[in-house]
Amino acid sequence: MNPQALAVLWAQYRTLRNFYPRGGRGGLIFTIAIGVLWYGLWMVAAVAIGMLLAESRDRQLVYRFLAPGLMLSFLYWQIIPILMVSAGASLEMRRLRVYPIPHSQLFALEVLLRVTTAVEMLLMVGGAWTGVLLNPALPRWCAVAFLPFVLFNLFVATGVRDLITRMLAWRRFREIAVFLLVMFAALPQFVLSRGLQDKVKLNLEGIPALVWPWSATARLITGDWAWQNWAALVGWLAIGYAFGRWQFERGLRFDEEAARATGEPAKGAPRTERLFRFPGRLLPDPVGALVEKEVRSLIRSPRFRLVFLMGFSFGLLIWLPMTFGRRSGGVMQSHFLVLVFAYSLMLMSEVSIWNVLGFDRGAAQLYWLTPVRTVHVLVAKNIAAAIFCTLEMLIITAVCLLFRVPVTLATFVESLLVCFILLVFLTAAGNLSSLCYPRPVDPNQNWKRSSATRFQAMLLILYPIMALPFAFAYVARYAWEAEWAFYAVLAVTAALAAIVYGLCLESALRVAAGRKEQILAALGQGSGPISA
Repeated sequence: MNPQALAVLWAQYRTLRNFYPRGGRGGLIFTIAIGVLWYGLWMVAAVAIGMLLAESRDRQLVYRFLAPGLMLSFLYWQIIPILMVSAGASLEMRRLRVYPIPHSQLFALEVLLRVTTAVEMLLMVGGAWTGVLLNPALPRWCAVAFLPFVLFNLFVATGVRDLITRMLAWRRFREIAVFLLVMFAALPQFVLSRGLQDKVKLNLEGIPALVWPWSATARLITGDWAWQNWAALVGWLAIGYAFGRWQFERGLRFDEEAARATGEPAKGAPRTERLFRFPGRLLPDPVGALVEKEVRSLIRSPRFRLVFLMGFSFGLLIWLPMTFGRRSGGVMQSHFLVLVFAYSLMLMSEVSIWNVLGFDRGAAQLYWLTPVRTVHVLVAKNIAAAIFCTLEMLIITAVCLLFRVPVTLATFVESLLVCFILLVFLTAAGNLSSLCYPRPVDPNQNWKRSSATRFQAMLLILYPIMALPFAFAYVARYAWEAEWAFYAVLAVTAALAAIVYGLCLESALRVAAGRKEQILAALGQGSGPISA
C-alpha cells in the first residue's frame, strides 16, 4: 500500500479520534467508559468461547459448536449494520478518486474499513482462534482456517454495503427493500417462537453442510483437511471477492444524485394538500405554518420514511414472537401494546426529537433571520413529531386488530396516555439536546453515518430515568389492586412532564440565544471526502 493510501487511512483515524473530545474531558471519559463496557462484555464472551474450545477434547463436539457459531457470526456481520441503518466508519471512495491513489487500492481501503462494522465478531473469532490454539486435541495449524472465513466476511460486507447504498438511492424502492430486509432478519425469531424449528431443521437436513463456508471452516479447524473442504472454502472466498469487487466498481460509477432526480414524486393531489394544510387551520400562525412545513419536509425525507416504516414493522416483529410465543405470557402479554408503542417512540426519536434542527442543516439560519421566535420553532417541531408518533401508534393498533392480537379499548387508551406523557418527556429533553448538541443530517441519506455523540451515550441513562415514573404507576396498580392508583400516579407524572417541558424549553431558548453562532456553524458543516 503506497504512502497516499496510508495517509488517507491516517486522516480517517484522526477524524474519528478528534471527534470525541469536542464534548470536553467529561464527555470523552463517559464515551470511553461506555465503549469499554460494551466491548468488555464482548471480550468476556470471547474469553468464554476460547475456554470452552480449549477444554473440549471431542472434535465432533467442537464442530457442532463452531459451525452454527460461525454462521451466526456471518449473519451478524452482514445484517446488523443494515438493521442499525449504519454503514460504520466509511470513506467516500468516489470523492477520493481525485487523489493520487491507485484505483486497485481503493477496494483494499474499503475492505479494511468493513472491519469497523463488526468489531464484536472479530473479538468472537479471536476468542475461538485462541481456544483452538490452546486445545491439545487439535493441530495448531488448523486455526489458519479462520483467516479465509474473516476475509470472506469482509468481501461480502463490502459488496452488501455498496449494493444496499445503490438500492436505497431509488425513492420508490428503498423503503420496500428495507422492509423486506427487516422481515428476513426477524424470520429466525418468529420460527423459534412459533415452534417451527423442527420443520425447518428437517428441511435443511437434506442440504449438504459442505456447501456453506462456516461448515467448511469448522471441518478444517477440527482437523478434517480433505480437499473438498478446502475447495468449498476457497470457492466461497472467490465468490465473496468477486461479489465485493463487482459491487464496489459499480458503486464508484453510480450517480446517486441522478438516481434521486429520476424518482421525484409528482405534485400532491388536492386531497393530500388539504391534509398538509389541516394543522395550519387549527393552529395560529406562525406555529401552524411551521407545523405544515415540518410535516411536508419529513414526509419527503427518505431517512424519516425509513425510520417511520421500521417503527410499526420492526417493533411488531420484535415483540409479537416474544409476547405471544408458546412459552410466553403474563406481564408482557398484558402490556404488549404499550411496549410496542414505547419502542416505536424510541425509534422515531432519532429523526424527530433528539436533533430537530438536523434536517434543516444550514437553512436553520432562517429561524434567526426572520421574525419568528425560537419558541415557536421548537413547539411546531414538537407538534409535528407528536402527529407522526400518533399516526405510528394508530397503525400499530390497526395491524394488531388485523392479525387478531388481543387489544381492548381500555388497553389502547391506557397505552396511548402513557406514551403521550412519555413523548412530552422526550420532546423536553430533545429541545435541549437539539441546541446543545446540534449536528447536520442528510435527509436523503438512509445510512446512519454520523458517529455517536456525547448525548447519544447519555441516552443509556436518560431512558431508564424517564421510565421510572411509569414503573411506579404500574407498581401502584399492582400494590393497591385498583385502577385509581395507576391513573393517580399517571396524573402526577403528566404534571411532572409538563413542568419538565417548560423548564427544558426555557433552558433551550437561553442556549439558542447564547450559542447561535456555534449552532449555525455546526449545522452548516458540509460533507468532505471523509464521512463517519
